Parts: sequence; structure tokens; C-alpha cells
Amino acid sequence: MHTLPARSFWFPVLLIVIGAAMLLARLHVIGLHWPEILWILVTVGGGVKLYSGMVHRSQGGVFWGLFWFVLGGACLLRTGGDLWLGPGAVVSGLFLVCGTGLVLMFLVSRRDWYLLVPAACFLLVGSAILSTELGYFAPWEVEPVVHTWWPAGLVLFGLALLLSSPVRR
Repeated sequence: MHTLPARSFWFPVLLIVIGAAMLLARLHVIGLHWPEILWILVTVGGGVKLYSGMVHRSQGGVFWGLFWFVLGGACLLRTGGDLWLGPGAVVSGLFLVCGTGLVLMFLVSRRDWYLLVPAACFLLVGSAILSTELGYFAPWEVEPVVHTWWPAGLVLFGLALLLSSPVRR
């Protein structure tokens, strides 16, 4: 008996899920439309990639799985009318997701401790932008600080990369 490799398994399953969702929508069993179906698939695909990345200790799988899972979930909520995100919330969310993704990459491979430096920078900038969106700080208080000090994150990341790499003579 011929079995499909793991990579080939997901495409037929995806076709079945899409076809079943379309059929149920046309039979008026569910009230989903294409944008909602697309974002459900993106969310589920991101969740599967995130889980697979954690199980197989894949840094890229963890980062991109988290990214697509959160993006798909937010877009699904927005498409359904359950969530409205302003531009500042979207930008801060992207910074926070990238920072969290880098932390997860570190947790997958602890020898890559230098990832914590850009993770901290992304998390700080995302938190600062979100704090202005939520009204804790005024934008004119946060923007000059972020504008002035973000290059320090580049310097710290460069130093961390130098310190983490073995010296070759």
C-alpha cells in the first residue's frame, strides 16, 4: 500500500477542509464567507507550524508559526466584526509578536542567547507604542524616546552577535 509522505498529507487535507467549508456554506449550514475561511486556514496553519516547530525544535517554524497564528486570528476576529484594530495597535502588535517569536526561538535553541537582545528591543518598542494607543502615555512623550534610542538596540545586537560567535584566528 502506498502512503503519502508527511509533507504531501497536508494538501489533500486542506482540499477536504476547504471543500467541506464551501459546501456547508452553500447549504446554509454555516455562515462563513471566503475571507473568514481564508483566515481560519491561516490561523490553523500557523498553529500547526508553531506546534511542529516546538516539537521538532525548529526556530523558523516557531517564529513563523506564531506570526501566522496571531495574524490569522486577529484578521479572523476583524473580518467577523468582533475586533477593530487601529493602525497603532497593528504596528505594536507586529512588534510584540516578533519579540515573542524571537523569545520562542531562543527557547528552542538556548545556545542562541543573542536573540534575546532584539527580542527585548521589539517587546519594548511594541509596548511603548501600545501604551500610547491605550492612553497611558501621550505620543509626544514616547515617540522621541523610541526615535532617539532604537539604534542602541542595533549596537547591543551587534555586540551580542560578536560575543556569541567563537573567535577564529
